[in-house]
Amino acid sequence: MENLSKKVGYLKGLLEGMDIDAGSANGKLMAGIVDLLSELSDRVEVMDELLDDLNDYVESIDDDLAELEGEHRDDDDDFSILDDEDEDFDDAFGDGEDKLHLLQPDKDLPPAPEGEEGPDALAGKLCPKCHKMFFTALEDGDEDEYDCPHCGERIVPVPLTPDNAPIARPVGKD
Repeated sequence: MENLSKKVGYLKGLLEGMDIDAGSANGKLMAGIVDLLSELSDRVEVMDELLDDLNDYVESIDDDLAELEGEHRDDDDDFSILDDEDEDFDDAFGDGEDKLHLLQPDKDLPPAPEGEEGPDALAGKLCPKCHKMFFTALEDGDEDEYDCPHCGERIVPVPLTPDNAPIARPVGKD
């Protein structure tokens, strides 16, 4: 990005060295363009720094995840959040089957045909009554009715978008 700043600086110097009347329409236009390029260059530099920080953060998360996956493989292959003896868990989901797999593809199924989502692909939805998020099958229509898993109301959910998604913020950073 240094090259971008140098180029904008060169254009500023070139504009100042030219014999253009700063009060004329052409002079105002050229000065405005160079000022705009300068501001954009500064913003690009800031965004580049933020992107570098974000990349570092994602890499650290990836390293932590790899470390956790390594610990999981070392322990045993039967991962469970609760003990197998936990009857509340078994009663809640019947047959003791872990329903948490809904958020990840089933490893036993063949891959989906090219250009199609697998059978367990999910879409985030919001309940218009209680405004809580839940998931539906991706292939379900946007006009299908559901019973909200949170409030129990029969609703047509709202598709989850960046504009209406609940966003978690770090504690103490507003």
